[in-house]
Amino acid sequence: MKNIILILLVIFCLSSCKQKQNENGVFSLEYIRNNHELILVFENKTAQDIIFPVPNTLEFGDKNFKNFSTQGGMEGSFPIAVYSIIEPNQYSKFYQKKLDSIRNFNLSEKGMADLINEIMPGDGDSVFYLKKKEKLKIKYNLIIKQSPPLHKYSSKFKQNYYPYDKILKGDYPEGEYLRRFSKLNFGNAQFVAQPIIKDSLILNISDKDANK
Repeated sequence: MKNIILILLVIFCLSSCKQKQNENGVFSLEYIRNNHELILVFENKTAQDIIFPVPNTLEFGDKNFKNFSTQGGMEGSFPIAVYSIIEPNQYSKFYQKKLDSIRNFNLSEKGMADLINEIMPGDGDSVFYLKKKEKLKIKYNLIIKQSPPLHKYSSKFKQNYYPYDKILKGDYPEGEYLRRFSKLNFGNAQFVAQPIIKDSLILNISDKDANK
């Protein structure tokens, strides 16, 4: 009986230590809302500097619809459209220049060079450099829009973080330039596509919050 208890204690200790190591060695994301501003707090608990992309637009899905986003071409089809656009000039200038160059070259390869001049602030991705054992705050402007005819409406909106892991591994047009960027030599830093999200961001929003 004593041997069984001892074995169980050893297993418990090993499991606890492994869990603690996993928690201490991750790249994570948590959200902070401040009125019409969202702050994404990235924390690098690993022992290595990290280079990572973030979407220039954060998409929100309405719980009453199956769509990934309420923003874009079908924006007027939803009672309320919710999304966030990154505030300018927060990125790593050195690596952002490399990513933009790869993206523009990729568009030119496809015969779509005309699109380069049509890229809007909310399009594409921004690149950041985060040192080991440090945190980084990235700010976004929260946009809540209701198109005419206006009427009373409220719902829960969940932030659907861009699935970089899926895009990089799959056959997606926008994934090609990200794949090329991810394979660059970053020296002592490591490219990481996706953070571990601590808690999903869910906002309770009504028509009273819109168009402000």
